[in-house]
Parts: sequence; structure tokens; C-alpha cells
Amino acid sequence: MKFAPRKFSIIFLLVWSYSALGQAENIAEKLGYPKDAKMLIIHADDLGMSNSENRASIEGLEMGPVNSASIMVPCPWFPEIASYAKTHQHVDFGLHLTLNSEWKNYKWGPVSAKDSVATLVNSQGYFFDNVPEVVQKGDPDHVEIELRNQVLKAKKEGIDITHLDAHMGAAMGSVDFLAAYIKVGREFNLPVLLDDAIPAMADTKIQEMLGPKDIVMDRTMSANPTNFANGMDVFYTSILNELEPGLNCLLIHLAYDDVEMRAITVDHPDWGAAWRQADFDFFNSKEAKKLVEDNNIVLVTWKMLRDKIVRAD
Repeated sequence: MKFAPRKFSIIFLLVWSYSALGQAENIAEKLGYPKDAKMLIIHADDLGMSNSENRASIEGLEMGPVNSASIMVPCPWFPEIASYAKTHQHVDFGLHLTLNSEWKNYKWGPVSAKDSVATLVNSQGYFFDNVPEVVQKGDPDHVEIELRNQVLKAKKEGIDITHLDAHMGAAMGSVDFLAAYIKVGREFNLPVLLDDAIPAMADTKIQEMLGPKDIVMDRTMSANPTNFANGMDVFYTSILNELEPGLNCLLIHLAYDDVEMRAITVDHPDWGAAWRQADFDFFNSKEAKKLVEDNNIVLVTWKMLRDKIVRAD
């Protein structure tokens, strides 16, 4: 299947799009670039999920061109990546706000007291597996409590949080969820990942919340299973060669295809160990760096957006 930049899946974050070029031009100028700059955040998701994910993502961030990442606070390997983030304050770390636990035999639950977010957990005390169940059963007040507590836990660990985004789109899964997500970002003066292709964004309640300091992507892109089957190098090469002016975010997942990741992602080939190794291989290649340079792509970070727009006087 040919990559279609205007297709979107709220559950799997396949490809987000729809351009707001006027805003993008304004953002480029505020960051000190020409208004037609091709700005890109190459963003690694799911840090904290496993040791493999942490190690591969750190290597990607240190080697480039990966320049941003987000951390899953409820996950078992959060302490490891939190320790790294605390001592590497220059690295662009946001939070991958998490409301579900999708793997077969590898689970996590809320950082909040379970009785305070009772609608977000199953009978075993874990988050629900899939996003539709979270949206169907979750109380938006409980969502707000849990999102806030994830931010507070990360801050307590000394992480310089640059932004918030949403694991598998769960925190954007309804109008009320999205409103809670935006509200928590505002409380901590942090940008949150938004895109006009999110269905709930069109609701009047959300539109009335948005202001000039909110960061709305022109395009948020991520590989889907067809792209993986056809080769990640083909997909990412096309993305970088065809990148349009504006504010773009490319979501990737870096991990090693090792025993740990194969056990975590058992019976789940999509977004599994081999997928994550393919992402790692491409973005740690000389070809990826050359494509960024040859296409005059400007790598920007969430920290830049936070400090020069959201927190600007």
C-alpha cells in the first residue's frame, strides 16, 4: 500500500495529518526559522517499557538523528530511564501518558491508588488491554487524576519534562479524555501533542480550549503493518524525501530484537521486537542522517517548542 499521509487511526497512531500551515509558519518563525521550513521531530515512544527499549532508545538519542523521546511512567523499567533522564537534562524527554496495558503476558497499572481510579483497572488491578475498553469504561475524572499523577511522579524523579503525548492515543480517545489531557498539560505549562486529525479535536469544547500557545502538528506520522511488511527503510526513506513544510512529528519505536522484547511482544508481530529493531537499524544508519541533511530538514525538539512558545512571555 502506498503511504497515505491523510489516514489516521486513533488507536494505533498509524498516520496523523491535515495541515494548519498558517500556524506552522508562525511556529517556524517563533523558533527562528523561515516560515516554509520543513521542521521535524523524530520521536521515540515507549521508553520505560523494557530494558531493551531503554538501551536502544538511549543509543538512538545519543547517535542521532533521533532527537526526542517519551517515557511511560507506570511501566516496570521507568526507574532506569528516569535515572538516565535526571542526569542527562539536555535530552528531550516527554511523558508517554499511559492508560492501557496491551501486551499478552506483560502488564502494568496506574501510579495512582487503584480505588481513586477504579474505572481504569480490570479485576487484576492492571490497565485494560485495549483502548476502546478504556474509553468505554473510563471515567474522565479518573483519567485526569491518573495523568496528573504520572506527571507528578516523573517530576519527583527529577525529569525535566518537555511535553506530554498519549500511548496508543488512549488519552485522546474521547472529547472528555482529550480535555483532561489538555488540562493537565496546562497545569504544568507543558505542550501536549495535538493534531487536527484526532476526531475529538473537532468538538466545540476542545476548540474553545485551544489558544495561541497550543502546539498543533501539521502532520504526525508513524509506520503501520503494511509499511513494516514492505520494509521500514522504504517507508522512512519516503517520509524523509517527501516531507512537507510545516511542523511534523515522526513517531518511532526503538528496541533490540532480543529475548526480553520477544517475550514481551509474544503473539504480537505488529509493533513487536523485529519491528522495533528495524526502526533502530534505520535511524542509526548513515543513510538516515544523510536523508535529513539532503532534504534540508530542520530537526526541532519539544523543549524548543516548550521554552520558545508555551513558556514564552
